[in-house]
Amino acid sequence: MVDTIAKEELERLRRAFSVFDKNGDGEIDTVELTNVLRMLGKNPSPAEVAEIMKRSGTINFPEFLAMMLQKKKCSQLDADLRTSFQYYDKNKDGYICNEELRSVLRKHPGPLSQVDINMLIQEVDRDGDGRLNYEEFLTLMRDWLP
Repeated sequence: MVDTIAKEELERLRRAFSVFDKNGDGEIDTVELTNVLRMLGKNPSPAEVAEIMKRSGTINFPEFLAMMLQKKKCSQLDADLRTSFQYYDKNKDGYICNEELRSVLRKHPGPLSQVDINMLIQEVDRDGDGRLNYEEFLTLMRDWLP
């Protein structure tokens, strides 16, 4: 796990965790986790914190580190998807036309027939306007394509 994060980032996370591990037992509770995340520039909802803490009511550093790495991976994926959308939005109007999307999907590694491509487009183009906005594009990339 340490191989996937820079040593400086690991130390920053360890320091943030330690600041709130008041009794030094290697675990923090719900309130402390909320404070750590806020110190790191996040603003978790009570439901998000409750989901993280659902097992024992506390979290240790390895669990905290795994959670932060997952959040970082999700943030990177979101940034990559935004970049992809902007690349395929040729005229920069906030939409990818279905014909451009067909061209992209034909290059997709995997067995996508013309029927498959048409079905995907029909499924994600919810408003039927012949183009995908960013939310529709996200649905396609997250829910339909491996």
